[in-house]
Amino acid sequence: MDSLTQIVLGAACGEVVLGRKVGNKAILWGAIAGTIPDLDVLARSLFDPLRANELHRGITHSLFFSVAMAPLLAYWLKRHAASLLSVFTLLVALTFVQSAESWLVRGLLLTITAGIIVLIFRRKRNEDNATAKQWGWLFFWSLVTHPLLDLHTTWGTQFLWPLPWKMSYNNIFVVDPLYTVPFMICVGAVMFMRRDSARRRWVNWLGIGISSAYMVFTIVCKRIAIGAIAASLERQHIAHTDFSTRPTPFNSILWTVNVDAGDHYLLGYHSLLDTKPEVEFVRVDKGLEALGPWADHEKVRRLQVLADHNFVVRLQGDTIVFSDLRFGQMGEPGPDKPFVFSYLLIPEALDTRPDETTTASAPPADFSALITKKNDPEDASHALRVELIPPGPPNGEDIGTLMEELWVRVKGE
Repeated sequence: MDSLTQIVLGAACGEVVLGRKVGNKAILWGAIAGTIPDLDVLARSLFDPLRANELHRGITHSLFFSVAMAPLLAYWLKRHAASLLSVFTLLVALTFVQSAESWLVRGLLLTITAGIIVLIFRRKRNEDNATAKQWGWLFFWSLVTHPLLDLHTTWGTQFLWPLPWKMSYNNIFVVDPLYTVPFMICVGAVMFMRRDSARRRWVNWLGIGISSAYMVFTIVCKRIAIGAIAASLERQHIAHTDFSTRPTPFNSILWTVNVDAGDHYLLGYHSLLDTKPEVEFVRVDKGLEALGPWADHEKVRRLQVLADHNFVVRLQGDTIVFSDLRFGQMGEPGPDKPFVFSYLLIPEALDTRPDETTTASAPPADFSALITKKNDPEDASHALRVELIPPGPPNGEDIGTLMEELWVRVKGE
């Protein structure tokens, strides 16, 4: 889920464990712990896009990480809370620094961060009567609920690391206001209540209860959508090996479906408010032949695993575009529209890049020149670069218009 939601969940867990004993201090450190697993995004500064995405929601989102880090963080907090808070502040700042486009902005961010750290060390330390063991339980629950929540999203988590599998239930979008906003209001209200107040604990549990009930609601919606889509496939006599569903942005009413039909996928939408019985599908060829001599390349195999084997391949000049189907397209499905998550596979020998006006939906071009130049798999195994295409709306389309179209589709056809 998004960072704000994880902060709220971590804060609520902190309040449950130590709110009565240390008050809002429990909310603060619970919120911090709820953020820590997502600091794995710093890997983007250290690794190539493929490796960074492989590491995302890996070890930091595992049960092992929560068990190992909780006592370490508790010990650090009891020994020197200011240094722990300062390191956390610096790491969060670095996530923004790595995304900054200019050195001026980076320098400004680091300067502000340095000032905040100075203030942290100058602040008088307030002792509390909670033990290291109690703080350990706070950190554990605030850490472990982060990946447990992320399990419900499309990307999933490697919760059982070091086992290689990422698990995903695909029942809630990564940002869903109906989950977050009521929860946030309750946790925010708790901060203004006396720590020994029974109402404080009741309001906090109310927020947890509302968000949990909504999560159950999304699971029920998914089961209803799966049933309707399966029935439509059967009535339309569409041969397929499997299909998967996931919610569209900010809601659990409109669901996107990817149907694996052999050499192609069928993409479509189904709203729980639809009155027509059949799902309309758009055909998108898998395009595996476009991989040419790179089909068995080690990086291509890793991309296939990362995409959970839900992908299509297109050609963009002499560059291969590998698209992860799990995150769909912006707006209504279309055979030539770009996907939200796509990667450029660039042969290093050619170093051919598309110009800025070209999109991942460009029509296929002749790939024979590339195969002629690099037709030896042994040679090709060391000559492929993977670059992430920044997610965003297709060229010429406004995100507001796309969201408006999505809302219209949510209301059913």
